[in-house]
Amino acid sequence: MIQLRGNVKKLEKFIEKLEGVEIVENKYGVDIYFEDVNDARQAISKIKKLAKVKIKSSTKYAGLRRGRVRWFFTYSVRLENED
Repeated sequence: MIQLRGNVKKLEKFIEKLEGVEIVENKYGVDIYFEDVNDARQAISKIKKLAKVKIKSSTKYAGLRRGRVRWFFTYSVRLENED
C-alpha cells in the first residue's frame, strides 16, 4: 500500500493511469493498494521523478499462505510543499 499525503493534485494524472490497483481517497490523502510489492516500488520511483517527496516504509506480519510468510508493506509518501 502507498499512502499519498500532502497536495496530491499534482499526481492526479499519474494516479488515473495506474491499472490493477484499488484507490481509496480519505481526509488525509489517497491510499493506493497494490497486489505486488514490486509494483508499488515501481510506482514510488515514478512518483519520485514527478515531485519532491519524503518516504517512510513499514512492514506488518500478514500471516501464512501456502506455507510462506506474508508481509504487508506500507509506504508513506509525503509530498513536500514547493514554494
